[in-house]
Amino acid sequence: NPEEGELRPQLLDRFGMHAEIRTVKDPILRVKVVEERTSFDQTPMVWIENYETQQQELRTRIVDAQKLLPNVQLDYDLRVKISEVCSQLDVDGLRGDIVTNRA
Repeated sequence: NPEEGELRPQLLDRFGMHAEIRTVKDPILRVKVVEERTSFDQTPMVWIENYETQQQELRTRIVDAQKLLPNVQLDYDLRVKISEVCSQLDVDGLRGDIVTNRA
């Protein structure tokens, strides 16, 4: 909860990755989000059916990618770049480097 302030660095270090969520500013995109939510609220099964194909394609891509992970090798120069970016972003500790290399 942002109103409670920032998390302490020792707590943040427990999270490998996190995302900052911001409110959508584009009015057209906001309308689209509201329309989608309203559609889901009114007819959830229709909404689910409309997106089933896309969801299945995404599931398949994720499973296929997971199967490839054990064979992925990061080039040394890329690992150095990851550490450079983490350093430039003033990331506390090394968790950001470790998780990004793992991701």
